[in-house]
Amino acid sequence: MTEIIAELKSILPIVGMIVGGYLVLLWVASLVWTYRDISSRSNDILVQVLSTSMAFFLPFAGLLLYMLVRPRETLTQKYERELEETFMRRDIEDEHVCPNCQRSIQADFVLCPHCQTHLRRNCGNCERVIDLTWQVCPYCAAPANTRISSQPLRQAEYEQQYAR
Repeated sequence: MTEIIAELKSILPIVGMIVGGYLVLLWVASLVWTYRDISSRSNDILVQVLSTSMAFFLPFAGLLLYMLVRPRETLTQKYERELEETFMRRDIEDEHVCPNCQRSIQADFVLCPHCQTHLRRNCGNCERVIDLTWQVCPYCAAPANTRISSQPLRQAEYEQQYAR
């Protein structure tokens, strides 16, 4: 029995050093992970230093505490969310787009300024602007018998049609 205890006394320091080395490696890995994670979540140097310091001075408890208080999103996720919100807001606000080129236009445009697609036409009777799909002018009740193509105009056709 005393021989086994003597053997354990010689093996225990080696096992202790291996376990201690493993714990030091885990601690260093947690420091590196904490630094890389906070760098991807914040550009603020002070926040990065405080988070890494917390993991340094409170070896494993600091890592757990950091995971509780870290920012929810990475900078990339935040940028993508803001970009998506911007496009959603733009889609909601921009209800008038050209059916041909999908660029923003004003509601009273007769012709798309980008691709020269006809958007509306003038009534043959009262000369007010009406939609291309309407069969009758809602202002004077005249039939809208002149149909304009919704294809883009060539420059010569445009100058010929709208030259006054």
